Amino acid sequence: MQRIVNDLEKENLVAFEANPHHRRAQLVVLTERGKQVYTDAMALQAPWINSLSDGIAVDDIKTMQKIMASLRQKLEQDTEEEEPG
Repeated sequence: MQRIVNDLEKENLVAFEANPHHRRAQLVVLTERGKQVYTDAMALQAPWINSLSDGIAVDDIKTMQKIMASLRQKLEQDTEEEEPG
């Protein structure tokens, strides 16, 4: 993970800032260039993701959203139970 963040910093997409809540762990923030690249990527992604739902009933999407939320909650619960301490 750190290598990826370091690569993003080299590309001037992110910068490190002091973390007021943790001395050793810096915050990673988007630079202005990073914000622009993200905005451009989302502009390309939005039509594609919207086309995925073409022909799917709204009720089916809502049902899937509930299922995904339940699965996420279960996974988070399982992860918390596995963590030592």
